[in-house]
Amino acid sequence: MRILVVNPFGATEFYGKENLARIARPDTEFDVVNIADMYPLRNNQWLYFRYMCTDGTLEKVMWAERQGYDAVFISCNLDIGLYEARQLVDIPVTATLESAALTAHMMGAAYSLVTVDQQNGNIQKMLLDTYGLSHKFVSQRPFNIDANDLYPDQTPPAQVIEAVVDAAQKCVKEDGAEVVIPGCTLAGSILTHDVPDVESVIGAPVLDGMVTGFKLAEMMADLRRCGVPTVSRRGFFEKPPANDMRTLRT
Repeated sequence: MRILVVNPFGATEFYGKENLARIARPDTEFDVVNIADMYPLRNNQWLYFRYMCTDGTLEKVMWAERQGYDAVFISCNLDIGLYEARQLVDIPVTATLESAALTAHMMGAAYSLVTVDQQNGNIQKMLLDTYGLSHKFVSQRPFNIDANDLYPDQTPPAQVIEAVVDAAQKCVKEDGAEVVIPGCTLAGSILTHDVPDVESVIGAPVLDGMVTGFKLAEMMADLRRCGVPTVSRRGFFEKPPANDMRTLRT
């Protein structure tokens, strides 16, 4: 099995590839790419930035299908281009927030997000509403480190961990969260790498969306191999007309 991991911004999570290598199945190969050739920023946390990095992300998704990958995982909590990608390609496409929220729904009755800031959390709440996954969502708390500063060359990992853990503990103790989702893969990958027993530190399970998104991509690829469609073409995810696609892309 081959999976393409797409970072929909101009960089990659510092520990992302190392973390995924630990949890990938023995028969799974994966490559990690970003869209620095089309989007130079190392963050996409604003609505306009999210719009600007969508085309580059979709180009990588379509390229993956042409290259014979079995699935694509979009590694970013803003799930850049997720629905558009599912409309364009037949291979499974997963993303960070949706996969983490789906898993959280199976794990507990209430979950929270810890996000880089309030406005970014609001975008993710909007996505959860769109997915129909917000009825168990109880809170979002910012840890107030800009996405640009979540790289080790900007902020020591220990400082990131301290901020994320503090916000997550408040979600558990004050908001009643039974599961906590880091609201940025840059932060989640650091937590997964450096705090192996994070549940005992925070008081509840912490779902790294890179892990859930990648494992869901493996599972969906397996379903497709079994002959189970991984997306419905009746209605919402119906493919655009081929003639119009050719016109747009020539």
